Amino acid sequence: LKPTGYILLTTEIDIFTKFNLIRSLLISQYNCLASSDNMTPHSLSGYARRWKNNRIDELRMKYMGADKPAAEWILLNRGKVKMSGSNKWITSYWDFPQDVFSSDFRLTDINANNTEVTSTGFRHIKNVSYIQTASFVNCKYIDDEALIHLHGSADSGSLKVLNLSKTNISPHGIRQLAELKSLKHLDISDCSGMTDINFTSDNPDVLDYLKSELPKCTIILHSDRVLKEQV
Repeated sequence: LKPTGYILLTTEIDIFTKFNLIRSLLISQYNCLASSDNMTPHSLSGYARRWKNNRIDELRMKYMGADKPAAEWILLNRGKVKMSGSNKWITSYWDFPQDVFSSDFRLTDINANNTEVTSTGFRHIKNVSYIQTASFVNCKYIDDEALIHLHGSADSGSLKVLNLSKTNISPHGIRQLAELKSLKHLDISDCSGMTDINFTSDNPDVLDYLKSELPKCTIILHSDRVLKEQV
C-alpha cells in the first residue's frame, strides 16, 4: 500500500487542489494526535473543541470519499469505528489503512457513546452507505437536525441498529426516524427532548405512527418499555 501523500501527489487533479488536500490531511493528522489524552490542550474551551472536532471539510470529502473522513470524525471525538472486512474496533487515526481510495474501505460500525459529536458533525455520514450499527448513547449535542443525515445508510438498506438513548431527540425527530425503513433495532430511551411525553396516553399518535412505519423493528422507548417486532 502506498502512503496517502504519494497517492494524492500522483492523482490527476490540479496542483491547487492537491495542495489543499495535503494541507487538510496534515491538519487532520494533527487534530487526531492532539485529541489523544496526553496532548489535548486544556486551554481549549468546550465550544471551540466541539467546533474543531465536528467541522466539515467538504474538499477532502469530495476527493477522498465519505467513509474515511466520517471515520476520522468519530475518532477525533474519541469514539471508535469498524471498517469492512474487519471485526476489530479502530480507536486511533494511526490504525487506518493508507490506501484511502480503496473501494474496500467502508465504514460499517460506529460507537460514539459519551462523546461530543454534534448534529452538525453528522454531515460527515450523509453520503456513507454501509453503516450497519451506530450508537450515540449520552451524546448531549445530538438533536433532531442530525437525523436527516442517516438516510445514506438507511436508504441503502445497511443501517440495522441505531441507539440514540440519552440524546436530545424530540417527538419531531421520531417522525424522521420513522423514515429509516431498514432499522431492526432502535433505542430512543431517556431522551431529554421527550421527558414530558407519556407515549401511551398523552401522545398516542406519535407512538402509533412509529410502530406502523417500522413494523419489523424492536423499539426501546424507555429503559423498561420495549415495542417488540410485529410478527
